[in-house]
Amino acid sequence: MTADLTEISRIVSKIVSIPRYNVEGVARDHLIYSSTERGDYSVYAINIKSGEKKLAAPNIHMLVAAHEASSKVVFVRDVSKGFELSKVMMADIDEGYEIDVAENIEPQRIAGLAFDGERIAWSGATKASGGVYLAEISERRAERIAVTRGREFVSDVNDKYIVGYGRLRGDPYSTEIFIININEGSFEIYTPKEGSNNTSPKLYGDKMLFISNFEDGDKMKPYILNLSTRELEEVRFKYDDIYRFDPVEFISIGWTSDGRVWGIGKKRGTSRLFLDGRDLGIGFGMISSAAIKDSIAFISHSSLKTPPRILAIDINRGDVREIVGSRLPRDIEERLGDVAFIEVESFDGLKIPTFVLESRAASKPGPTVVYPHGGPWSEVADSWSPIIVSLAALGYHVVAPNYRGSTGYGAMFRKMDIGDPGGADMEDVAAARNWAIKNGLGKEGLISIVGYSYGGYTTLMQLTRKPKLWRCGVAGAPVADWEKMYELADAYFRSFQETLFGGKKELFRERSPITYVENIEAPLCIVEPQNDSRTPIQPVLDFVEKLVKLGKSFELHVIPDMGHRVSLNDEALARFLLYTALFLARCYKGDQS
Repeated sequence: MTADLTEISRIVSKIVSIPRYNVEGVARDHLIYSSTERGDYSVYAINIKSGEKKLAAPNIHMLVAAHEASSKVVFVRDVSKGFELSKVMMADIDEGYEIDVAENIEPQRIAGLAFDGERIAWSGATKASGGVYLAEISERRAERIAVTRGREFVSDVNDKYIVGYGRLRGDPYSTEIFIININEGSFEIYTPKEGSNNTSPKLYGDKMLFISNFEDGDKMKPYILNLSTRELEEVRFKYDDIYRFDPVEFISIGWTSDGRVWGIGKKRGTSRLFLDGRDLGIGFGMISSAAIKDSIAFISHSSLKTPPRILAIDINRGDVREIVGSRLPRDIEERLGDVAFIEVESFDGLKIPTFVLESRAASKPGPTVVYPHGGPWSEVADSWSPIIVSLAALGYHVVAPNYRGSTGYGAMFRKMDIGDPGGADMEDVAAARNWAIKNGLGKEGLISIVGYSYGGYTTLMQLTRKPKLWRCGVAGAPVADWEKMYELADAYFRSFQETLFGGKKELFRERSPITYVENIEAPLCIVEPQNDSRTPIQPVLDFVEKLVKLGKSFELHVIPDMGHRVSLNDEALARFLLYTALFLARCYKGDQS
């Protein structure tokens, strides 16, 4: 097990410096992608024919939209040092300039962005409310054309419509589509069946492609609604590869310029890109994003042991070439052991899909970290995770449970934590810990827990509600007090919390770690970004104040001038990993592993 400061720093630095990549689209003859190549999250453009690369926009905040007919790229930039108050910006690849597309709109939290080459639409939220906005690229003003609850996601726009999705009826178990007729100014809530989940609408003239579980109940499938005739039909694919793979969900879907449907389908922690139902290759790991231009499909791909890369797949010939990417350093690769996908039986018999990455730098049984992901509507898949890879390289076996509420395992599984956060999902995480002991990976007294965001909340809940299970714990950007968090939240995160708790605000206190702080026995490390507006620092400081008064063993590290998404910045991610690694090394000091 690694304990030397120099060695820890070297390993973390190598892993963090491996760029993350995301395909964003095509802008005329350029592939548009976002990456941490320069240490922050930026947008790049590569000429598809010549291979010439340009920095299109530095220091962006997640959302990017491009259109094949335009040389312009639209993106979101945080202008508040991490508080996620953002502006919609536009850069021209050919001309090299950058502008604010809506000078009249104050910074806000932006959750969905779309661009059709002429119009820009987005969904945003302030402290008071949410809205859908529309701007023309020829002007520098935007209009709020609809008032919303605050947690809606614009996904496409054309000359007639703006479409998106959200929990528009207030039902925490269903998701509806909204259709805005730009010319008529109408706002329609659409669902093919009450209580179903419907997401990711994409436009092709008057046709709207979307994903729904209204027929199956558990499985999300693609459908097309004709907005003129209101005829609804399930997408029937030409090739049957997609039916053999049988995805339970789709990461994304879209249209090609000639009207064919493509989609990234996933199940059991892996995904495939399908065009008209045909599997375009790459038979392992995760494809997380894609774009198609003529006969070339561009994808971002990775696995737990394969760093992110962008590949170009020739649709006709099947040839694959790398556009950009990195290799795992040999010394890091040699520290990583086997990857396994297993199912852990929880307290009620539910099977919890779990990924395990063993460490060759640790004995068996040996030091083991349980890593609950954030979200909670997210997952650990067979895809690149700097946190998981760093832990394994540093000498810890990693067990990463996809507790109930995780995505990737069907609609019913995903809904199981609604109305019960901090309840049965915590039992699933404890079951993953027990599995590690039973199967000889870890042993009593050598299992710790590390998590970020909802995973950080899980760490605090485990240490306060199940204190005797853990050697120690690291809570990154945790929820410490749901009541205080709700008071501080904007419209987006108030809506998030109401949905997660199924409207049961009376559970806020019961499911808050601060309520049980006196139970903590194991050493605790908290890492909190100073300007986090998702899991704000004030409830964390209240939690720490109680730890001080109770004389508990803890560390607190605050990352200055940084918001919640530390993965967007190499320096912030490195800080989190270094604090985590040094704390774990101290916790395990003296153990021979």
